[in-house]
Amino acid sequence: MLSLFRKYSVIISVLLFLSLLICIWMFPSSGLIFTMLFVLCGFVLASFPVIEKHRQAYLQGKISRGIHIRNILFDVAGILLALILAALLGRYIAEIATSQIGNELIKLITGIMIGLLIGLAVGTFVKHAWGRIAKTSPEN
Repeated sequence: MLSLFRKYSVIISVLLFLSLLICIWMFPSSGLIFTMLFVLCGFVLASFPVIEKHRQAYLQGKISRGIHIRNILFDVAGILLALILAALLGRYIAEIATSQIGNELIKLITGIMIGLLIGLAVGTFVKHAWGRIAKTSPEN
């Protein structure tokens, strides 16, 4: 099951994103619920590789059980921080940038592009900052 999920994870992610857009477009009153669901799915999808990486290190005996749990919690907290920052900053900056656009389709496309760029910037920043924090903490 997990290998099937790994094989088609990109397709699943794209289909989830497209279904979210369609659902928000068709049911605008439920947009917040669909958005929260999408963020939760993104969080779970991003956490799987982290958990698997630390699980493999634990099973190989490279790290102890306590360090294994600490590393998972530390990395998952970093992913959650990146998701929250990207969502908040992306929304507000996209709102500001698209407030003067009258055409709804162009506004949607521009908002998505700005949100993606902000998400990439926040992800890079959090990865860099998290790398500095992880280097200062003792591994064993």
